[in-house]
Amino acid sequence: MEDHQFMTHALALGRRNQGHCWPNPAVGCVIVKEGRVVGRGWTAIGGRPHAESQALQRAGALAAGATAFVTLEPCAHQGQTGPCCDALIAAKVARVVIGAPDPDPRVAGRGVAALKAAGIAVVGSFKIDNLFLLLYVRSYINVQIWNTVVQRFTRT
Repeated sequence: MEDHQFMTHALALGRRNQGHCWPNPAVGCVIVKEGRVVGRGWTAIGGRPHAESQALQRAGALAAGATAFVTLEPCAHQGQTGPCCDALIAAKVARVVIGAPDPDPRVAGRGVAALKAAGIAVVGSFKIDNLFLLLYVRSYINVQIWNTVVQRFTRT
């Protein structure tokens, strides 16, 4: 398989809890070593755990030297969980293929910078248009529709 095929797989994983992980985006992650998927994950319902931490946990020691395909730039800030870029660095992945940059100002290039500073090769991907629609626009629209429905039915 090639990079775009693994990224397509990660994108499909990210769709699994789309609309159920707000306020976090729906992200998918595939860990590949020697052409074989050794770990995969997606953002859980409620937004935690993140896709990267699930995929790394499933990959275990096989993550060292592997390539991680992540649909969105790994987070680089401490929230309710640690930064995903730090988890990828600790797992000693050799390469990270990112589908789309994270526009969140707490991340916005910091995840890529941390990975590169650790000596990890970082590559952009081919799915940016699809990923933007998947991760942000559709989730935002779903939330807005839900808020409208709730407001209409709770008016007295």
